[in-house]
Amino acid sequence: MERRRLPSLFDAIIVVCEGASENAYLQELNRFFREHRIPLTFAPRVVGNGAFKAVAGYFRNIRRFMRDEEILIWVDLDIYTHSEANNYLNKPASIPDFLFSEMNFEDFLLLHMDRNQVLHWQSVAEKYDHFRHPMPAAVYMPIYKTAAFKYYRKGRMPFKINAKTLGQLFMNLHDKKIRFRNGFGLFIENRLREMGWLVDEEEKTPPATDGQAEKNASETVPTGVS
Repeated sequence: MERRRLPSLFDAIIVVCEGASENAYLQELNRFFREHRIPLTFAPRVVGNGAFKAVAGYFRNIRRFMRDEEILIWVDLDIYTHSEANNYLNKPASIPDFLFSEMNFEDFLLLHMDRNQVLHWQSVAEKYDHFRHPMPAAVYMPIYKTAAFKYYRKGRMPFKINAKTLGQLFMNLHDKKIRFRNGFGLFIENRLREMGWLVDEEEKTPPATDGQAEKNASETVPTGVS
């Protein structure tokens, strides 16, 4: 007798990503989803770098054996503003559009924080022309630690993902004064909304006061999560 595949009770999505930092984030995100019984999980596949040839090749290898799985590619935008720009522009249709962290993964982390913290880091980044000419890691990391997370280490999460930090991420991603963008963050928000786990009345206009921003951030979270 032929065995039929049982339907999945949750969405399992493969994420081809750069390194240990993205992996740590995805594991922390999965923990939050498990604790709150949100039927969504991410399976990271770490490439080791974000170069087009490397991530595209990794994607093709997975797709060869997993024809029907949902596979995302999540990398930093920095090298795609110069050295890898042409490779991405000329990518074949078989390679999905990348989900970019603009400019670095660490910029994405800070989007989970209070709006004023994000704007402070943005002002520092603008001073170093980070949006036009992304800083190399040797320059970027000391500045980032001073202005953002003092004890940050790659591959380690500097905070816990909870209702407040995830809600703050979604709100900051729609704040027109914040220049940092993140394709993976928007993907999470949209998928949770499609699944009915986000409040429909989410306010995307930044509030007038910091106190109100904190209140709204705590409310803009998956339904039923406190």
